[in-house]
Amino acid sequence: MKNIIILPFAEADIKDAAYFYEEINPKLKEHFIESLNKSLVQILHNPTAFPKAMREIRKYVMRNLPFCIFYVVRSTTIYILAVFHDSRNPRIWKSRSPNYD
Repeated sequence: MKNIIILPFAEADIKDAAYFYEEINPKLKEHFIESLNKSLVQILHNPTAFPKAMREIRKYVMRNLPFCIFYVVRSTTIYILAVFHDSRNPRIWKSRSPNYD
């Protein structure tokens, strides 16, 4: 079984989104976190099911939220590179190099 490592840039993405939603309504933050967790479980169970966005980087589109999860699959680990709002400049996540492991 694979495990998931959320890289520091992705952790910052998650914290920023959670803070944003909490400022609007704490229930929105809860919805975001629940949706994120469900998304990560789906990725964990079938990491190669989702399309490649660029070279080896895969993209999972979150349901009911305007976020995508970008990740790389290695032998025993899934590395989360970004949890990215659709309106942000894609150059930002594309610059996050998947050279680890």
